Amino acid sequence: MFLSTLQPSATFSFAQDHGISMEKTAIETELSYLVDVDASNVSLDVTGDYIVLEGAVKTTGEYARILRVAREIVGYNRVLSRVLVVSDAA
Repeated sequence: MFLSTLQPSATFSFAQDHGISMEKTAIETELSYLVDVDASNVSLDVTGDYIVLEGAVKTTGEYARILRVAREIVGYNRVLSRVLVVSDAA
């Protein structure tokens, strides 16, 4: 049966080689759902096998959450961050 050949097994995995563009989309989606995190000034780019985060956030907490989400999706060593923490200190 055709469908039975698509089930995950020891020799095939649905998550295997799904592509960096899918990972970028997954990160963008996750960031859009974070509560109390304004990621509107953060953009994601793909450079080779790396996800590059660029932009600015207001707190170190926001920065940590954004970085953690990206690393959980693509792996710790595949995220490059160019995000600055810019507070609204007056």
